[in-house]
Amino acid sequence: MKLYNELAEWWPWMSPHTEYEEEASLYLDIIQRYHPDVKQALEFGSGGGSNAYYLKRHFAMVLSDLSREMLEVSRRLNPECEHIQGDMRNIDAGSTFDLVFIHDAITYFTATSDLLAVMQNAKKHLNKKGILFIMTDQFTETFRPETSHGGIDKDGRGFRYLEWTDDKDPEDFVTETEYLYIMKNEKGEIFRESDSSISGLFSMDTWEKLLAEAGFKTTFERIHYTTETGIYYGMIAEQLSAE
Repeated sequence: MKLYNELAEWWPWMSPHTEYEEEASLYLDIIQRYHPDVKQALEFGSGGGSNAYYLKRHFAMVLSDLSREMLEVSRRLNPECEHIQGDMRNIDAGSTFDLVFIHDAITYFTATSDLLAVMQNAKKHLNKKGILFIMTDQFTETFRPETSHGGIDKDGRGFRYLEWTDDKDPEDFVTETEYLYIMKNEKGEIFRESDSSISGLFSMDTWEKLLAEAGFKTTFERIHYTTETGIYYGMIAEQLSAE
């Protein structure tokens, strides 16, 4: 996606970190119920670092992402965190952690083999009692087509977007999202861009079976946002070998 590469500098205007405080708090509550002693955490697909901005107050975080440009955005927001560029399917952070956290970046994988590779790599990065927390955007059971919009004005610049997500073929395992962006720079000049992405759409049963194959037992935790109307579940995966 352009937004994660050549347009990454606009990320704080499309999705400012101030909009993540509630969800980071909800995630922290779940994490601490399953592992109250998290000290070191690794995030796969950390993007602009918005969740880490709040979670890092409770434990040290290493942040990883495929996009060099998004890591630069995160470094400005989270200068005290270590940042590593790499693919979550095979990245090596060189250590083990109490927690591996994966937010919605995992939604972009459209093959179960890729999901399994991510889960197996996450397990390699966990110490004996470590847990995996995955917050994907959608499951087959919860998906609904939707349209959303947003963006802010800040520091003389402005950004607005329209996002439309649909499932063109209910028989496949992907959904499609189209984006329109309107950007205004400090000179008042207007720029327009379009963008698109595809995301994986798998059942909760598929996720659970893949996590079991990777060596985890899974609990689905309902997430109740005050600003989102959809149905969302996080997956807490505890290592079977840790029992």
